[in-house]
Amino acid sequence: MARRAGIRRRTWLRLALLVVTAIALLTLDARGSGGVLDTARGAAQEVLGPVRRFGDWVTGPIRNAWQGLIGFDELETENAQLRGELAQARASVLRVGELERDRQELLALLDARDVVRAIPRVTARVIDAPVSNFERTILLDRGSRDGIRQGMPVESGDGLIGRVVEVNPSWASVELLTDPNFDVGVRIVRSGDGGLASGLGPRRELDVSYIELETVVIPGETVVTSGFEGSTFPAGMLVGTVTDVEPDAVRGAQRVTVHPAADLERLRWVQVLLYEPNVAEPVIVDREPPEAER
Repeated sequence: MARRAGIRRRTWLRLALLVVTAIALLTLDARGSGGVLDTARGAAQEVLGPVRRFGDWVTGPIRNAWQGLIGFDELETENAQLRGELAQARASVLRVGELERDRQELLALLDARDVVRAIPRVTARVIDAPVSNFERTILLDRGSRDGIRQGMPVESGDGLIGRVVEVNPSWASVELLTDPNFDVGVRIVRSGDGGLASGLGPRRELDVSYIELETVVIPGETVVTSGFEGSTFPAGMLVGTVTDVEPDAVRGAQRVTVHPAADLERLRWVQVLLYEPNVAEPVIVDREPPEAER
């Protein structure tokens, strides 16, 4: 037993001496190549090769794990930065979208499709819109000090939206054309026949009456204001398009359904036409008088 222990000690001492010698040879600064020193250095590298590989095998996973932890922290930081930049980009897109919608609406107002372009207008912002099915008016941020009077027509860039029903120095209330109390004299462009368009309630079509049975009315036709004498609406303002036609034999006329041209649910900018008919008593409620009273 003692002999075996001595052999093991001698073996370890030789190995340690060999390792120390190899390390010393590797650290020597040789100024050339070749010779005994290079041979010894090569032998030392062969001796230390297994030791170095063993060390790499032991420390490699730890080193990789440490680098992974550092890389994960850096990745988290980069992701957080990217998320912040993405949020800012989305906010910018929303702001640009809002500005673009305002620009489009204002451009549409400047190019409103009516034949009375000479009538002066006041551009106003909608500051209060209906919040329920029972409210049928909107509030504008312009009033009598801007020249607005009761009964004046109001339009968006797409078409007629209603009339002014109440006015204050700094604001005006507008009754929408879908209100059941709203009537306006209209004309079907293709045939030229006139009738009376009436509101049926929020989010509903307009009902046009007094169109003769003989008149050919086709869905898709354009309907504009007729502008009969005394009306608070000038002739030629776009009202909407025909969506349905139904004969009414009892009344001897047709009932025509018209879809409003203006989107009344998304009003932000409008124009008030400073139009007042040249009559003593303009027809605030645009209901044409019966034939016997004309």
